[in-house]
Amino acid sequence: DVETLRECVKIMNDARNIILVGMGASLVTLRDLYLKLLRISKPCTINEDWHSQLLSCKNSSAEDVAIVCSYSGNTTEVITCMNALKENLTQIIAITRCVDTPVSKLADYKLYTTENESLLRTAAMSSRISQLNIIDILYTALGTMNYDETIKVLHRTYIEKPKN
Repeated sequence: DVETLRECVKIMNDARNIILVGMGASLVTLRDLYLKLLRISKPCTINEDWHSQLLSCKNSSAEDVAIVCSYSGNTTEVITCMNALKENLTQIIAITRCVDTPVSKLADYKLYTTENESLLRTAAMSSRISQLNIIDILYTALGTMNYDETIKVLHRTYIEKPKN
């Protein structure tokens, strides 16, 4: 849904801080978004352990936005974080599959991934690619919203690779 995507990008742009919440393979994809947001100097928070994620959510405010990533939509730790976000009136963008789950019910905005991966899988594969695709779309749209400033910041934050 293009209109939902536009609204999510506007909310991200206006947010004081972007809080990233996920577990397992979904957290790995959020780490990619975290690095992208750092490159364009957008304040964001990611924590590797659940207790730290929950504390970030408990300390959130209506000026923040949370991006929650959960393929199953049923991850207990993520749902607990979302409830804390709701208590603080923090808007929630969920990257999840297109089914009726606790995560999709708690989210203010839903960005859906493909729903063709078994929940009994050996590793996240197509779900991870779908999540990364949504993350790249959000990042690109956010960057083009303030294009001139984004280009300046990208030049400033570029890390040159060592020459051999």
